Amino acid sequence: MKMLDLFSGIGGFSLGASWAGIKTVGFCEVDPWCRRVLAKHWPGVPIHDDIKTLTGEIVRGWSDRVDIVAGPQA
Repeated sequence: MKMLDLFSGIGGFSLGASWAGIKTVGFCEVDPWCRRVLAKHWPGVPIHDDIKTLTGEIVRGWSDRVDIVAGPQA
């Protein structure tokens, strides 16, 4: 399965998902420090910096499919 991690922080959802065999295909995180942490631990996984400009077209460029969209509960 493939996951898109929104409001990613330092990748807690993606870390847990990886333990279950789920691959993260993209992140969206506004904080520059958090983006650096994500890039270090998930090299090669795309990171978008603004949820307001993240489109389906961008995500489709990262992966042919996304099974799970993860994000915090409001």
